[in-house]
Formats: sequence, structure tokens, C-alpha cells
Amino acid sequence: MGDFSNNSKKVTVFGGTGFLGRYIVQRLARQGWMINVVTRNPSEALFLKTAGYIGQINLFQGDFTNFENLKSILKDSNVLINCVGILNESAKQKFKFLHSYVPAKLAHYATELGIDKFINISSIGADESSNSEYAKTKGLGEKKIRQAFPDAIILRSSVIFGAEDKFFNLFSSIATLSPVIPVVGGKTLFQPVYVDDIAFAVEKILTDPKLTYKNGVTYELGGPEVFCFRDLMKKMLSIIKRRRFILEIPFWIANIMCPLVYMANKLSFNTIPLLITKDQIKQLKKNNIVSEKALGFEDLGIFPRVIDAILPTYLNRYRPKGQFYDL
Repeated sequence: MGDFSNNSKKVTVFGGTGFLGRYIVQRLARQGWMINVVTRNPSEALFLKTAGYIGQINLFQGDFTNFENLKSILKDSNVLINCVGILNESAKQKFKFLHSYVPAKLAHYATELGIDKFINISSIGADESSNSEYAKTKGLGEKKIRQAFPDAIILRSSVIFGAEDKFFNLFSSIATLSPVIPVVGGKTLFQPVYVDDIAFAVEKILTDPKLTYKNGVTYELGGPEVFCFRDLMKKMLSIIKRRRFILEIPFWIANIMCPLVYMANKLSFNTIPLLITKDQIKQLKKNNIVSEKALGFEDLGIFPRVIDAILPTYLNRYRPKGQFYDL
């Protein structure tokens, strides 16, 4: 096993410029890790370098069309962290490739190169037998990782929130423009988890020698509170000080609307957000909460933060007078 007690420790992060990845990079930089971040456009990831000292965070150009190049970047790494994932498919980005093939390939390289730890970011609900392609490919990816790297650690999360999220920010922006908030699956349960709490979980796994479960396990990470989708919208509206009608759309109507939403998104060149897809409707039919017997934050010695402590810090800009609403 590698020596994680000195500055020779090195971690390679895939998806390090994304929503969760940047928080992981920041936390590991504070712990003194040497960090490689693999990105398609290093020039757009320069902001990450400010999280560490000179030479601590290195950006490498790489994509999943040249795996041999990625393998060379992984050499001399102690840890590999995979944060790569998409919520919607596009012409160039497919669930099966990014959620199943890529993690399996990285796990194979990790074993071949003698890398000590492999951490993969997944999602609650990952299940290779699911009728949702997102959940199915996430589950298949977990299975292939375990086959190639049995000691891999998998972190499944519920919906993630934070300053850069595409959940509360999206619906808050809708609330500034529309008198109606459309909701599909209003009774579906979620366990929102703060992005930095997940990053803290990664930090603990790599730095806390007292952890009981460190290798070959799956953690399910959800916040301390469970809400239905409709109540999350009510919570958001109360924070941004706006009154809006929450319109619950039945699943069958949402399925009919999907092609129209998709067409509007494409014809507007993505200026109209892709609010819902048929695959997301399948996911919304199941609750997105931590399983009863799953390992979680408690096993990591972490007390996750409640949404009331975080949402006002970044949603106040959606108030009628912005952050100065109460003045």
C-alpha cells in the first residue's frame, strides 16, 4: 500500500473540473496531496490551480478517445478518483460509454499499474436491472469496476446541491420568469446532500486511519433530511421569497411532453433548458434515498449539513431584490 502520510502521495482525478470534482480537488489540496486533473480543456480549468500551492495541481489534456494517453497520466499515482458522469445523453456523450465502459477501463488500468485506491462516484438507485438507462449503466459500471478492482470504493449520492448545482439553481431561475413551477413526481422522495460533504467523505476515506470500512465497500450518501419533490420546491420558494404555483404533472402527460421539450431545447440551441427526459421520468418513479442497511456518513464520522444552512447562501440572488431583499 502507498504511504499517504507524506507529500509524495499523488491522486489523479477524472471529472475534476465538474461540480463535485472541484470540491474534491480543493479538499485534497489542503491535505497536501499532489493532484493530477484530467480534462479536455486545461485552459478552462486553470481556476483549479488556485486551490493549491505552485506545482501542486497539474492539469493534463485527455479524453476518452485515447486511453493509452490516460494510462500514461496515471503512472505513479497512489489513488484514482472517477467523478465522470452525465445526467442527459447527447450525440457525443452516451450513458453506456461514460458510466460503464470508461469506469471499467480505468479500474483495469488501476489494477495493472498497482494503484492503491480507486474511488468511483455513482448514484443512489444504480441498478443494472433498472429500466432507466442512467441507473442501469451506473449499476453496470459498478459491477465492472468490482470485477477489475475488487477493493474499489463506490460512493452513491442522492441529489447533490451547492452553489454550482443544476437543481435548485435551475428551478429558482424558472421561478424568476414563470408564475408556475412544473414538477414531475411530486411525491418522490429525495435526500439532498451538500456537495462539500461528499468531498469530505472522499477526504476521510483517504486520510482517516481509524475508518472501519475502507476497501471494497459502497457508501450511500444522503443528507440528514428526506423531502418529497414538491416540498423541496416549497422550501426553495420560501428561501427566494417568491410565491409560485407548483403544478404537478402526471407521469403519462410528462411522457407526451418529452419530445416537445427536447425539440424546444434543440431549436433554441440549448437556451431553453432540457427540463425532463423520458429516462428521468423512469427514475422519478422511484424514491432516491439511502437504503436502510447501507453504509453512510455516520460510518465515516461525518455529520452532513441541512439544506437550510446552505441554500440561502447561494439562492438569495433569485429573490426579488437579490441579497438585499430584507434591507
